[in-house]
Amino acid sequence: MTTPTRATLEKALKSDEKVLKASIQIAKPHPNKSRLLTLSLFSPDLTAKVYDISVLVEELGFALSSPDMEQRVAGTNMLSAVLVALPEDLLEARQLEFLSTFYMDRLRDHHNVMPAIIDGIDALVHMKALPPSYVPLILQAFFEHTTCQSQTRGDRAKLFNIFKYLTLNFKTELLSMAGDFVYGLINSIDGERDPRNLDIIFSFMPEFLSAYPLLHLAEEMFEIFACYFPIDFNPSKQDPSAITRDELAAKLTNCLVANNEFAEATVVLAVEKLESELLVAKLDSIMLLHQAAVKFPPSVLEPHFDQIWQALKAETFPGNDNEEILKASLQALSALLERASHLPDISHSYQSSILGVILPHLSDVNQRLFHPATGIALVCVAGDAPYAADKILNSFLLKLQQAGDVSSEQRVKIYGIISQVYKLCGLRNSLQKLNVTIREALQDDVIASLRLIEKEDFDAKLENLELQKAAISVLNESAPILSEKQRALVYKALVQLVSHPSIDLDFTTLTASLGALQPVELQSNFIDVSVRNFEIFSNFVKRKIYANLLPLLPQMAFTQRILDLIMTQSFMETTSDPVRLLGLEAMNQVLAQEDQRFIVDLQHESNLLHRLIELGQNTENLSLQSLEQIAGALSRITQQLPPSEQSAIVSEYLPGLKLNLSADLYITKGLLGYLHKDISLDDHFERLLSDLTQLSLNTDNEQLRVIAHHLLCSLVNKMESNPANRGKVKKITDELKVAIKKGDVRAVEILAWVAKGLVVAGFDEAADIVGDLSDLLKHPSLSTAAALGFDIIAAEYPELDLPVVKFLYKQKLFHTIMGKMGSKLANYCVHHLKAFVYVLKATPQAVIKLNIEQLGPLLFKSLEEHNEAQSLCIALGICERFVQNQDPYFQGHLAHLIPSCLELSKYKAQHTMQVRIAALELLYDITKYPTFVLLPHKVDVTLALAAALDDPKRLVRNTAVKARNAWYMVGAASGN
Repeated sequence: MTTPTRATLEKALKSDEKVLKASIQIAKPHPNKSRLLTLSLFSPDLTAKVYDISVLVEELGFALSSPDMEQRVAGTNMLSAVLVALPEDLLEARQLEFLSTFYMDRLRDHHNVMPAIIDGIDALVHMKALPPSYVPLILQAFFEHTTCQSQTRGDRAKLFNIFKYLTLNFKTELLSMAGDFVYGLINSIDGERDPRNLDIIFSFMPEFLSAYPLLHLAEEMFEIFACYFPIDFNPSKQDPSAITRDELAAKLTNCLVANNEFAEATVVLAVEKLESELLVAKLDSIMLLHQAAVKFPPSVLEPHFDQIWQALKAETFPGNDNEEILKASLQALSALLERASHLPDISHSYQSSILGVILPHLSDVNQRLFHPATGIALVCVAGDAPYAADKILNSFLLKLQQAGDVSSEQRVKIYGIISQVYKLCGLRNSLQKLNVTIREALQDDVIASLRLIEKEDFDAKLENLELQKAAISVLNESAPILSEKQRALVYKALVQLVSHPSIDLDFTTLTASLGALQPVELQSNFIDVSVRNFEIFSNFVKRKIYANLLPLLPQMAFTQRILDLIMTQSFMETTSDPVRLLGLEAMNQVLAQEDQRFIVDLQHESNLLHRLIELGQNTENLSLQSLEQIAGALSRITQQLPPSEQSAIVSEYLPGLKLNLSADLYITKGLLGYLHKDISLDDHFERLLSDLTQLSLNTDNEQLRVIAHHLLCSLVNKMESNPANRGKVKKITDELKVAIKKGDVRAVEILAWVAKGLVVAGFDEAADIVGDLSDLLKHPSLSTAAALGFDIIAAEYPELDLPVVKFLYKQKLFHTIMGKMGSKLANYCVHHLKAFVYVLKATPQAVIKLNIEQLGPLLFKSLEEHNEAQSLCIALGICERFVQNQDPYFQGHLAHLIPSCLELSKYKAQHTMQVRIAALELLYDITKYPTFVLLPHKVDVTLALAAALDDPKRLVRNTAVKARNAWYMVGAASGN
């Protein structure tokens, strides 16, 4: 395009005017300038530097200086639109000087021209080449010739964003304006009411207030913000991005504490508003005090501390009924004290004022003010640990030293506070700074309370041991500052505790602390004593010794000593089975809590696997509990070994194991239960399948059958997918089918476990077994077992290792069963429904939802069958998940669902407590549906639920009350 002429400019203005008029006629907001013809005509040429912008301004002069106000508006709009569209780095300094001068002069124009001028100034100040000296000139012209608050809301938002940009990028130039800019900013903000604009102001002003001197205008600036405190407005529900009251309040608080000159006024404002009865005003005032404590230097706040303390004391001592206010007040006080902690003079002055009020009330635990006083005392310790802790601990010491005046209950409460004081001091590395005389006297009293158990007349059955528990809690925190003499008494008390025939107190934290601090002392005075006398102790005491020694295992000084004890007690031939069981349990705890490197090293150094296998095979009359512990230990060790070592172990031991022997079966469980999936068992696969199947079919021991089932399931899940292995599985399933034809219930269960392993791994053979099980659902004697078989296939077993998991196998199982049983479900067979409900329990909700039209009637039918609690609970749970999401299908079938739930909520022999509660919970969730849907059922439901209010079980009655109240409120004025 050639250089713009008056003709082309007039054409562009008319085109833009039509767009503007059209937008007004159809009630649209002001069109975006990027849509105006102006941009398409001039901005590309200016960007390409076809001509200078001064040419455009000169040719546009007829409109910019026209006596007609509307034409001036159009011309200024055009120029501003062009500036907005130009790149920020395009114009040079001389061009921007020219334009800035023009816009400063235009600030004296008619009010209607002002929106276009603001757009132009906004574009100019963002130009990178704008001479910084022009920023004060533009601002002075604006403040002199117009006011911010006379503009529309949108234009005010633009102005506040301009101020924000300038304060961040032209600090030197704005400082040169001295008080003129601050005064102009005050006038611009004063009277602003729109929360969106206030959000802009409150967001950038804290940084401005902290960086710019306010000179003589500090008080006026503070009042500008103080008038909004506390924030009181409700955001529009129609605005999805509405500013919340809490967000605005937090930003306002930041403004009120942004400058140290605000300190006095901020305290006065917060204390004044804290007297309000409104909860939100109180919380905002406390938060303002909290932020003042964090932001203002202690030297600035010190003159006002008494005023702040008196205000917070009213909320904390004796304490506000509102927990939120009490918590916020203590946090504000804590911030005040912590900020002053590095200035001893100020900190001690603060502490003295507070402690002078609360210390007298710490001497009597039965006083009403004891509890609030302890809360404030702990805040003081958190602020200045050494100073406050000494004062508080001395107060407790004087109380404890009163002869015959402190009961055990009072001591327990006092010890509880002392323990927390020590803990706070420890967190602040101040334990060693505490007064030695006070702390040792207190610890003597605590140790004396603990040693009461050593008295001959102490009866553990009559004592509640709360005093000893409290004493241990104090010693847990004060272990680093116990004197040598005190530690000797503590060791003696610990030995007495661990060897007591009936007392069982947890002091593992104390022994761990002492072990880290004084390993030699703990070894000789506690560990060696316990180990040396281990044989003569009862099993109860031995269990306590293990419980207290195992946490010490990670400490290198004690590792070998503790391991030797466990190994001796586990593998010594003369050990009795109950004692051996304790040792094996301890070994499993060690293996469970230690890392892989420790377990691998332990295996290599002590050949632990071999010793465990020998123990299981060569020890006569070993209990099943001990064998279970051996299997657990073998499993934990095997899992941590590399696959190559796992394979070698299996090759060495598996051929010699006879699965019809209990010990060998448990050893097999330990070796194979969590074997790495890549290790091939093809050489042993057929024998394992056959032996495990025969064992499950022939043994009457249910524990052994469970192990056999889990091993079978895991083996088929991890088998390599080849014709040989599949043939072996088919051979076993054929044998099971023969047994099933003879009416063997156990064979049905085994078949289900085999199917589970195949289903999870995604083998095609699983579909045939599922079909066989579905055929058994109509069998006169095996139908119940077949239904439970589907529960086995669908249920989750955390202890079962099934590493090969087919993607979306649950969905595949669902569709397989739908294909096998769909027609039978339609004909309504009780056992088919029960089996299908078990499958639905494991089916993802998204799959059920896709098929809800087909599955819904089946769920409703299953609820009408009142003879089996487990399937009823599953069906109710599935329905509840959909109802909680207000599913439209269930909304349309409430006439089926509600009567079934009411029937199931009644107290009957076949309705277990879980069924009744699930039915009532579902009825409660139904009340979330729209009122018009519920009203037809309201009267019937409220009347029918009256019976559940008299249920013999308390939990059922509670749920019935909740459900009936919800139904009673359906249609109420304040209800749904």
